[in-house]
Amino acid sequence: MKKQNLYFKKKIVTTKTPLRVSFVGGGTDMPYFFNKHTGITISTSIDKFIYVTVKLHYNFNEKYRLNYYETETVNNLNEIKNLRIRETLKYFKIKEPLYISTISDLPYNTGLGSSSSFLIGLIHAIYLLKNKRVDNKKICEIAFDLENKITNNSLGKQDHYIAAYGGLKKILYKKNKVIVNKISIPKKKIELLNKNLIFFWTGKSRLSNKNLSLQKKNYKSNLRNLLELKKLSLKFNSQLNKNKINIANLGLILDKSWNLKKSFSPNISSKDLNRIYDTAISAGCYGGKLLGAGGGGFFLFFCENKFHDKVEKKLKNCSKINFNFENEGTQLKFIN
Repeated sequence: MKKQNLYFKKKIVTTKTPLRVSFVGGGTDMPYFFNKHTGITISTSIDKFIYVTVKLHYNFNEKYRLNYYETETVNNLNEIKNLRIRETLKYFKIKEPLYISTISDLPYNTGLGSSSSFLIGLIHAIYLLKNKRVDNKKICEIAFDLENKITNNSLGKQDHYIAAYGGLKKILYKKNKVIVNKISIPKKKIELLNKNLIFFWTGKSRLSNKNLSLQKKNYKSNLRNLLELKKLSLKFNSQLNKNKINIANLGLILDKSWNLKKSFSPNISSKDLNRIYDTAISAGCYGGKLLGAGGGGFFLFFCENKFHDKVEKKLKNCSKINFNFENEGTQLKFIN
């Protein structure tokens, strides 16, 4: 027990880390793109969270108890099936017995950056258990390096940074640094955006790795469209900073972005997903996109509030989810 107390100064920690909505620029946050061409994303954290609890585990029958969408009880670190947990414990060279539990407000593998939010929350919790202060940038880079290794170098940096920093952000990705810029717009504009966005769960979960790996493989053929996505990010940012926000213009930018994104891989969309999108547009939405790497998850649309009921009726097989923009990134919720 003394050895545990030398490594960890606290016994239990719970962190709260937001999920995210990515508006434009996804794909330009990949190292194979931004090492040659600066990437840019516009995204926001939302008021849907992942809670991660880590505590010292004084149970002599098991060394590690892990509760996520599965439950694992193992005594050997190498037996842990959850790669994010296993690689994190290896990175920190943790030998102490631990209980790790996670709760998510929304399903995993749905395009909201849940795996990255979980990893940010876990790394943050371990530093808090050690009673060490660490800045968001270091947490992000550790999380990216671990997850990039797990996904065979097919991952972008956006999800880690928006989960850690939170808020509505323009993030620039350069070869040797990431620059996080707050998009400072009045509260009334934020409320206007929230009021005129509509968010639907398609009912389909998916694993992003396959799509992201294929996009990496097709990088050369996709380069022109990635550069166009970068331009759309700049246009979107410009629209947000105008005196008066034009919902139609923002929707049209997302529409162009979605059509470009579909060209990256044949698995990003499908007949069913295209049908959902086309139905939403015909019911009054200006434009939108499937969040994340594609294949399922959540659709986000810019749509004037007066048309929301009509769109919801037309998409009766999808579930509308209400959300608001969130200002905070990963936070401490409990420590002892």
